[in-house]
Amino acid sequence: MKSITRQEWYGALVAVIVLGVLLTFASPYFLTTGNLSNILVQASVIALLAGGQTFVILTGGVDLAVGALTALAGAVAGHMMIKMGIDPYLAMLMALAIGAAVGVFNGYLVAFVGIPAFIVTLGGLTLWRGLAFDMTGGFDNAGLPDPLPFIGYGDVLGVPMPTLITGIFFVVMAFILSSTKIGRYVYAMGSNEMGARQVGINIRWYKLGVYVISGLCCALAAIVLMARMDSSSGKMAQMFELDAIAAVILGGTSLFGGRGSYCVNVRQSNGASTIALLDTSTLSSRN
Repeated sequence: MKSITRQEWYGALVAVIVLGVLLTFASPYFLTTGNLSNILVQASVIALLAGGQTFVILTGGVDLAVGALTALAGAVAGHMMIKMGIDPYLAMLMALAIGAAVGVFNGYLVAFVGIPAFIVTLGGLTLWRGLAFDMTGGFDNAGLPDPLPFIGYGDVLGVPMPTLITGIFFVVMAFILSSTKIGRYVYAMGSNEMGARQVGINIRWYKLGVYVISGLCCALAAIVLMARMDSSSGKMAQMFELDAIAAVILGGTSLFGGRGSYCVNVRQSNGASTIALLDTSTLSSRN
């Protein structure tokens, strides 16, 4: 118990439990399978964005443009499917390519040029959403073809697809962070960047890599979001960057980097409810 109470996420966990108990007494419909499943589905997009944001924040950086990049990737993919008749799978691959390309752009400016991450991504907050509006003419693209409806509303063995995608995503990302070289280097860079450089870690390339991961997570979130909405536009994911950052911090990751685990507290964008997803292992920072 003592080790649990010392964790950064302990306070948020207690708050979630208290809130859950109060809502259970307040409404007979809160603690039901259908409602809890709906909360997980609604929280899935923020969870995907927070997953990529975790890597960035662990290095001591921040990505303020995740919402705008989600809008850009989703708007372009939807425009390709509806207006241009391109195969949905190719359009989704294009969304992932856009996410990766923007991640490379952000990472290059931060790691190689030396511009602070706050400035780079704050500029992207306006730039990427502006491009989304420009490329789509400001119009929504509704009525997305298969397999988007299945991704948004289908299920596998009773588990909704957005929840299943998020669950698999967290397992993969937790493994990367806890059991691979890039995960260990992310902690090292966040804990002591100078020390990490002195022991031979190529700081620049690994820092660029975490922004690529964040960009890919934005593209995946865009696919899930437009599948849920059955449409795409430049207005998607407005202010989601604040929810994603809040989720990472409430989940126990230090805003100053180097400390935290793949433990995320995901808040719905309307602030109506909160759900905590806690990992089963404690990850320690390594120099």
